[in-house]
Amino acid sequence: MRYFRKENKTSFKPLIIMAIFLFTFSLLFKNTIYRSFVSINLGSLYIDYLNLRADIIYAYNKNEVNKTTVNISPSNYVKLQKERSKMSSNYILTGELWNSENQYYKTKIENSIGKSKAELKLFGMNPDHYRDPDGHSFRVKYDGSIGFGNKKVNFINPRSRDYNTDVLANVIFKQLSGGISLKYDVNKVVFNKKDYGYYLVEDFFDKYLIEGNQRRESVIFEIIGDSIHFNHIGDDDEFLFFSEEIENNLNNDYDNFLKLFDVEKLKGILLISLIINDSHPIGPINLHWIHNPVTGLFEPTFREGFTYPLENFDINNLALSPLVKDLYLRYVKEDFYHYLSEKLPLIEKIIETNSEYLNFKNKMTGFYSKIDSREKIILSNISKILNSIKKTNFHNKKLKQTKVEIKKDTLIKDNWTIKNNETLIIHPGTKITLEDAYIKIFGGLQILGGIDNRINITCPITNPSSIFINSSKQIQMLNVDFYNFSNTKSPFKQPASITFYESDDVFISNSTFNNNLEGDDYLNFFRSKNVRIQRSKITNTYSDALDSDFSELTIKDCDFNNIGNDAIDGSGSYIKIENCNFISSQDKAVSAGENSEFVINNSFFENNEIAIVSKDNSSVISSDNILVNNTLDLAVFKKKKIYNHPSLSIINTNYKNYLIEKKSIIKGIEDLEYTSNVEEKLYGNLYGKSSKR
Repeated sequence: MRYFRKENKTSFKPLIIMAIFLFTFSLLFKNTIYRSFVSINLGSLYIDYLNLRADIIYAYNKNEVNKTTVNISPSNYVKLQKERSKMSSNYILTGELWNSENQYYKTKIENSIGKSKAELKLFGMNPDHYRDPDGHSFRVKYDGSIGFGNKKVNFINPRSRDYNTDVLANVIFKQLSGGISLKYDVNKVVFNKKDYGYYLVEDFFDKYLIEGNQRRESVIFEIIGDSIHFNHIGDDDEFLFFSEEIENNLNNDYDNFLKLFDVEKLKGILLISLIINDSHPIGPINLHWIHNPVTGLFEPTFREGFTYPLENFDINNLALSPLVKDLYLRYVKEDFYHYLSEKLPLIEKIIETNSEYLNFKNKMTGFYSKIDSREKIILSNISKILNSIKKTNFHNKKLKQTKVEIKKDTLIKDNWTIKNNETLIIHPGTKITLEDAYIKIFGGLQILGGIDNRINITCPITNPSSIFINSSKQIQMLNVDFYNFSNTKSPFKQPASITFYESDDVFISNSTFNNNLEGDDYLNFFRSKNVRIQRSKITNTYSDALDSDFSELTIKDCDFNNIGNDAIDGSGSYIKIENCNFISSQDKAVSAGENSEFVINNSFFENNEIAIVSKDNSSVISSDNILVNNTLDLAVFKKKKIYNHPSLSIINTNYKNYLIEKKSIIKGIEDLEYTSNVEEKLYGNLYGKSSKR
């Protein structure tokens, strides 16, 4: 019998069915597959590759990068990862960005500053923030430890901020426009003992960003469509009423609302968007505005830009939001080409020489190729824009410099502005009455009284006035007497009767400032330099006599008498005081705070509530001063936790009593006895005047 083996025929039918199924599935779910495979998985692998490459480069070059260690409990880490997985799955399945709130988890942070308790949460709308289980973005909110304060910061993968684009953009914005700049640092992150790679530590939109940019605290907001979203309205909703006022102006008085934007700084933001060829930073949800209460204007900020090559320059390449488009058409368009032609050539030098940017690049050695490629694109884009502008026939109208002179007694009842191209000159012997007026000086100011032919500038008690000076030109006040000023006429929440803002050549001599009726300060110098005040007097003030914020002053041979609060109060300032008299200040005669440096020589302090104060990482040197009959002679303490302890050096200065906290740096006091909780004994509790009014 023969046996025949049955022929084995292979059937391809199941394979064909499977192929058809997979093909159909891929067509139906191609976007889902792409999001999962490319955006999430390949994206995560690429970040891992970049971090490994950076490790090798840093090791080879022997570069050290600051490290941040993050520790949260195992249970909270599991919860955080589940939350991150939910965010990622949402994007894979729906393609929608994440818009829900994330939960904060208690954590402990250690970095180059020290150790702090904190809270941490995931954040970010786009998948690059949450796709990687050991490389996701997170936001930290510190709990008030020394050196940290209650500051918030974002930890972000460098690729999410286009490596150097945001950093360079903020440096350019600060250099060209004096704009508010977000700061970035490079850190290696170890999260629950896992190597998370390299991160950018980014400023958050809060009061610390405002203070770090030498601004006075106010609101931060975005305008999305016809509505306004506030990111910051102060601690304990301090600026809630003002935020409601802003919202009301947007809804009911749009034309006047547009006048409250800092157009010159907006030009800087538009310039940067052009040179990186990206409209994303000026989109409604990204463009944040910060109110500057000194100028009364809303200043823009820059974040989330990416650099792309520019083919042909066209201002219409930028997709402008309705608000920015209205501002551009009304206030920017006419001279924008001139602005570009003037500012663009300066950028290459900023890239090559700016110390802040060069320091950042040095820390980012591991990502040098990414940085170099973006710099080349930006410089190429600048060249294309300039070549295009040269082909246009735009004309710049140069304003003629003019003088505005007051030679006789004058009554001013209306608001008055001295423009950039004007200089106001007030002649000797003139008497000027300001009645319910707000005077703004953007040009020069020469008040030229004589020793025997003084100038008198007076406000009626019932109708006081205010002066605001913002000028790079010379400001002189010689032999002039001011009476009865107030801050009530300023529509911009300015605290001072007379404000000097970003004024860099101020000379006041043999002048008096008498009887201010309302407001925090008689004189306020804000971000001003080369200020010299000599042989002058400030008397009978409602509150502070002179307040200096981030300014440099020399005050010599001056008298401060009967002051309602502080005679001289400085924050972030350098002030030299010589041969001055401080009599009857109801709070502090001289107060140095928030990283200030004061040198006080040959001065006399009598009948003040507190004579000399050094606080919050400030340095005070008191040399050859006389202190007589003050309730408290010296106080040294730390008020704000984000600052370190202050210092005080006493040289040939008598004192009877003091309050000094431990860890303060003290020289010249023998058998020093420390006092705990000094702040609790000041501000109207045991000494000084209450800050609550």
